[in-house]
Amino acid sequence: MIRATFEHDFSGFSLSGHAGYAEAGEDIVCAAVSAMTNLTVNGAEALGAAGEVSADSGEAYVSYRLRKPCAEAAKLLSAFYEELRQLQDQYPEFVRVQKNTK
Repeated sequence: MIRATFEHDFSGFSLSGHAGYAEAGEDIVCAAVSAMTNLTVNGAEALGAAGEVSADSGEAYVSYRLRKPCAEAAKLLSAFYEELRQLQDQYPEFVRVQKNTK
């Protein structure tokens, strides 16, 4: 299962795990999450956000944190959160999304 956790103010997120929907290279859930993650991080950086990425492909982990507040990037992270929630609705056994409270 892919687990996604977002900061309450959308200043960052972390993802871990494998979807397990299908075999590696055939997993559409994993592909969707990967594409959305790349788009979000690259989009935030293109908006001028200064972010820090931490990733470990062997552990299936990635996190992204804004170094300073950026309203535009926070909106993008919020949109990513909503898209992942929709994916969770479609594939509840494979994706879990949560938002930290303060």
